[in-house]
Amino acid sequence: METQPKNYIYSVFFLVVLVVIILIGLKIADEGIEGELFSYAKKVFSQEQEQEQYFPVVEDQPFPPPGSAGGGNTDTFSNDDNLLGIVRFTDYSPNANGLHSFLGKLCNIETLNRPIRIAFFGDSFIEGDILSGDLRRLFQENMGGKGVGMMPITSQVNGFRKTVVHQFSAWDTHSFNNCSDKSKLGIAGYEYTPNRNAWVYYQGVNKDHLDSCNRVSVFYTLEDNDTRIFYKKNKGTSVYAQLPKADKVSRVNIDGSCGNIQISFPQLNGLHVYGVSLEDTAGVILDNYSIRSFSGAGLKNLSKLSQFNDLLQYDLIILGYGLNVMEPKRTEYESYKAEMIQMINHLKSSFPSANFLLISVPDRSYKENGNYETMPGVSAMIKSQEDICEKTGIVFWNLFEAMGGRNSMPLFVDSTPPKANKDYTHLTFAGGEYLGNLLYETFIHEKDVYKKRHLQTVVK
Repeated sequence: METQPKNYIYSVFFLVVLVVIILIGLKIADEGIEGELFSYAKKVFSQEQEQEQYFPVVEDQPFPPPGSAGGGNTDTFSNDDNLLGIVRFTDYSPNANGLHSFLGKLCNIETLNRPIRIAFFGDSFIEGDILSGDLRRLFQENMGGKGVGMMPITSQVNGFRKTVVHQFSAWDTHSFNNCSDKSKLGIAGYEYTPNRNAWVYYQGVNKDHLDSCNRVSVFYTLEDNDTRIFYKKNKGTSVYAQLPKADKVSRVNIDGSCGNIQISFPQLNGLHVYGVSLEDTAGVILDNYSIRSFSGAGLKNLSKLSQFNDLLQYDLIILGYGLNVMEPKRTEYESYKAEMIQMINHLKSSFPSANFLLISVPDRSYKENGNYETMPGVSAMIKSQEDICEKTGIVFWNLFEAMGGRNSMPLFVDSTPPKANKDYTHLTFAGGEYLGNLLYETFIHEKDVYKKRHLQTVVK
């Protein structure tokens, strides 16, 4: 006797009806006429979706390559990156490894047996240690280190800066503005010669990692015979340190915990001082090299950079320029681009072991029809800066996008507390803290991605 095939028509019909009922229920819930069960289920489902998007899996490379989502131009950041609240770096290096050396050192900082050192070159946008000071703070809070790093001997903003107390007397200051032979200038773009009774004083501030340091280093050249400097550390008695004759840039270290120090220099024609570093022997050191009204291109004329690198061993060079070249409606920057490419190539040869990161100009506003709007020249400058990175094979970070993009500067000015000044160009300390946090989080995100990839490679 043959078995009759089962009839599934009624089963399919009831299944379809059930699905329709569920869809109607979800529709009702979506329109707000929902019970607690529907509401809770939707909330959990939504959170699970967000969590899946919030932690993107990046298998192949820590940076989006140029031309893909998240890289190549200022408007193509991936959805995952936007959900992260991070504007990721764009890597224009030939093998998409433009920050691998630096990120690897961050991952292994505890076994590095030396501090990681960062140089942050910029214009008045980072003057007074704005932004750079918060980036340093976050690195040192999480990875160790003390002190503000390299300090000038004299300064226009010593009373404005919040990360160190700085006083000085009886110095001649030579800079890009008043020195015809730029090769005499040091890494910061300055050179100082002492007059009679010249001295400089530094004191830590009441903040973690900035109240003291473990090493004070004086950087100099000396054409004549050996001489001495005298210093008082922690308000103690006067002690001398020997300065040997040095045709190349040299350093003299004063080791031991130091909360404040006053250093006196002899008046010698052949003594040239380039700065004093307040630092640690471990963790992270970040040096702020800001020059007001500076385009950045002039760094190509500094011939002593490799001598400084022999002493400082930089791991990362950050460049933040362009504000002083922009004009409200200027959209052509070819000559500036050529100068910056030449400058970066000079820096790359001077700091051969360092990785390089160029930060774009921020949003900048001008008044048009009674309203503050983004200068048309901003987008043209950012495009030029990306071209510079592509030509030199370095990494790019779009600060303009990190701020919020077009017309974000007025929001910074009008925020409470204000994150930018009423010149609609420069940050306040609050703005520096905000963007310093964003830049640090981007570094940490890329470090974690690099670490994940490195560990995966080891397992394989």
